[in-house]
Amino acid sequence: MGTLPDSNHRWKYPVPPFKIRRHFTRPEAALVRRLDGVDTTFVCDLVGRMYTMSSAIKPLYLPAMPVVGTASTVKCPPGDNLGVMRALRLVEPGDVLVIDGQGFTEWCLGGFEMLRHARRMRGLTGVIVNGAYRDIDEAQEAGFPIYGLAQAPFSGPKLGPAEINVPVNCGNVIVHPGDVIAASASGIAVVPQDALAAVVEAVVKRGRPGRAEAERSIENFMTVMDCHVEDYFDSGRGVIVD
Repeated sequence: MGTLPDSNHRWKYPVPPFKIRRHFTRPEAALVRRLDGVDTTFVCDLVGRMYTMSSAIKPLYLPAMPVVGTASTVKCPPGDNLGVMRALRLVEPGDVLVIDGQGFTEWCLGGFEMLRHARRMRGLTGVIVNGAYRDIDEAQEAGFPIYGLAQAPFSGPKLGPAEINVPVNCGNVIVHPGDVIAASASGIAVVPQDALAAVVEAVVKRGRPGRAEAERSIENFMTVMDCHVEDYFDSGRGVIVD
């Protein structure tokens, strides 16, 4: 087989290697499960804006299927899904695969059949993609959670390279393998692994308030907001127009 010309070699095989990190520290599964069924907006409040994904990353079908799980990650060239295919071989039960496709949405990063296979064989529980995916109707029929920027029907090249289980950017949040994803129609929270115990403790402390307690909490909150508004008028910075 002849040697590739330099120009082709540089284009197809960039200097950074195809990188696979096979093992990383995972949170306790029991701790992750404590976030199941918790209002995602509350989790977003707990982790703050720095760990709440952009609203551009949204459910790719409605009604959305919520998902909570440990992040496994892959970073791909725009539209190239070779790395996704290998990452699906490495996920473990309860994982949510977070794909950084660098925001490219003209080509999809895969179809549902390989997700179905990873769900059955590896225990994959969901996908969050900074890019596009396809076969969304099949995912919906199967009740498989997919969140992303867009749908795209065309599957792009499979050239690589890629980086698996490294920090990735998704929805303007840096996601590390082993972080915890909590996603629903309300939004997507990324719980850093080293903050998981504290977040779960806050969830347990809050509990699930009854209706009367919730009403009191809302009234207290609105009273505080009233005070903030009154500060404008007390300092001469407010105007009421009839």
